[in-house]
Amino acid sequence: MTSPSSRVLDSGLTTYFWSREDILARWAEAASLKVVADCARLNALTAIQCAGSGHIGTSLSSLDMMVAIRRFLGGGDFLTADWGAGLFFSSKGHDAPAYYATMHACGALNDDDLFTLRRLGGLPGHPETVTPGVPTNTGSLGMGISKAKGFVKAQRLRDPRSRQPVVVMLGDGELNEGQIWESMPGAVRDGFSELIAIVDANQIQSDTWTESTLPMGDIRQRVEGVGWFYLECDGNNPDEVLETLEKCSHQALPSFIVGHTTKGSGVPWMEQFPGNGEYYKFHSGALASDLYTQAAQLLAEKGAGQDSMDSSLGTLSPARPEADSLSPRARPESLLTLWEEMLRDVMKTHPEVVALDGDLSYDTGTHLARKDFPDRYIQAGIAEQDMVSMAGTLALSGQIPIVHSFATFLTMRATEQIFNNATEYSRVIYMGFLAGLVPSAPGFSHQAVTDVGIMASIPGMRVFEPSCGEELQWSITQALAHEGPSYIRVGGLSPAPRAQNVKGYLTERRVGSDGAFVASGPLLTVAALDAAEILEKESGLDVSVYTTPEICGEPDPSALGILPKTGSLIVLENHNPSLAKYEALSRAMSDGDVPVRRVGLVGVPGNGQPGEVMEFHGLDARSLAAQFRAHQSLKAN
Repeated sequence: MTSPSSRVLDSGLTTYFWSREDILARWAEAASLKVVADCARLNALTAIQCAGSGHIGTSLSSLDMMVAIRRFLGGGDFLTADWGAGLFFSSKGHDAPAYYATMHACGALNDDDLFTLRRLGGLPGHPETVTPGVPTNTGSLGMGISKAKGFVKAQRLRDPRSRQPVVVMLGDGELNEGQIWESMPGAVRDGFSELIAIVDANQIQSDTWTESTLPMGDIRQRVEGVGWFYLECDGNNPDEVLETLEKCSHQALPSFIVGHTTKGSGVPWMEQFPGNGEYYKFHSGALASDLYTQAAQLLAEKGAGQDSMDSSLGTLSPARPEADSLSPRARPESLLTLWEEMLRDVMKTHPEVVALDGDLSYDTGTHLARKDFPDRYIQAGIAEQDMVSMAGTLALSGQIPIVHSFATFLTMRATEQIFNNATEYSRVIYMGFLAGLVPSAPGFSHQAVTDVGIMASIPGMRVFEPSCGEELQWSITQALAHEGPSYIRVGGLSPAPRAQNVKGYLTERRVGSDGAFVASGPLLTVAALDAAEILEKESGLDVSVYTTPEICGEPDPSALGILPKTGSLIVLENHNPSLAKYEALSRAMSDGDVPVRRVGLVGVPGNGQPGEVMEFHGLDARSLAAQFRAHQSLKAN
């Protein structure tokens, strides 16, 4: 009987994985799709553990279907890198570890690749075409069926007789997105019978049950109503999934399969979530080391074909599910944790405020206000355009809506709706979380680097990027008083040191006479302060650091008087070039003796661990210090 291999991480934790050779041996021994899926489960879990982050629950729930799809497309050559007859990708992208584990089982990735998840130059946090064998970038929800239609049309243009299946996996939470339903009628009109959509229906979204987030009604009726062939199956039974896929091959219509799965499938205590649960703990994030060891042993025994419940470790439960599901995961202090308390205070003192959230109540800090002010809380689900348009008419009706989502989803998906609201000259406050380069591990689909450019172009929009709690409080106070729209971009890291006096355009952080850094947000403020310390210790340079919580619009002329009159001014921007503080400061200081230089992001951001990505873009403290020295030298010459 084969058994998994092990590898010790730098942290000292022993991790376990099934090598490609071992999976081939298990397939030869058992000829079981379930065994292959369980081997891949262990590999997906270990990839997440090595990365320190990733989506566990959906990876484990989807793997039986992925293995069955591979069998369906590959035919007799099940464990080969070539996908065979057809194409498969996952639209939701959260299940990237499962997707990569399936690719590894089929020989498209090697053993070492499993240990590069969410590393710079390794496997991206959400699938990207930079990885050979990945047909399209995913992770921005709702696009899957539309992308699949493009692949089908391209196949038919190459060969009008082609009917090779194109299979796309969706999440049941992803069905909240309007694009899914917009995309379906055209597939019927064009006769795309080779298109198969299969839903990982694990019934749990980011925080809680799908029915508690945004009930989707009778899915069968909706699907058949636009002319698709509808099927259901046990999504954690790969043989049944395979049989269901085979039925689709004989249809003249596109097919829509709902695969009923269990989130966290394969690990009993990840599968447990009570009906009144509010916080599913295994949506994303690596496990504590002891829980990883428990889960790894369980999955290793399943992959080896043993009865995992005989394991003494496997019978342990990390917590009582009922009690644990009613409290959120602990997390360190950040602007997010400060905001969740601040929002409650705002809603206490401003009865006209309504909080809106897009299936991210814990990740955007609305979960506390939701309990205190249920009548003034709206859970919009993963439907950003709907949420923003609701906010617009709330504002026209005298309320003050505060709209919450991840910055990239809010600003890019709902730009037209945000612009439309702005043309009504109403007060809407948009809160964009996880803004900027970091967190970088999920990949560019989750890295908001275009949000400032978008929001700065909206008429009447004030754009804020606070770096600490005091600047966050100043920003929300300004936004509540502003007669038009406001956007507050919130970084996800620990806040910068407290500001003693936030007056407006510039906050004084460190005073020096040899030039200055001007930053915004916690990430680059902390990097600038560290760079200034390096410059003082290594070069004897006394460099100021200032932050500006409002990053767009013309600077306050009176505030500019505190900037150094000598040296260089380095403006740090945690976003792509836009009409923000660098442009404003360079214009305002164009007649002076202090040269202004921008250091920031350009183009598609790198993804990987924060430290390596910061260094890659030249935004870590040591790189900033080196760039300041270089700029000083250029000026001297």
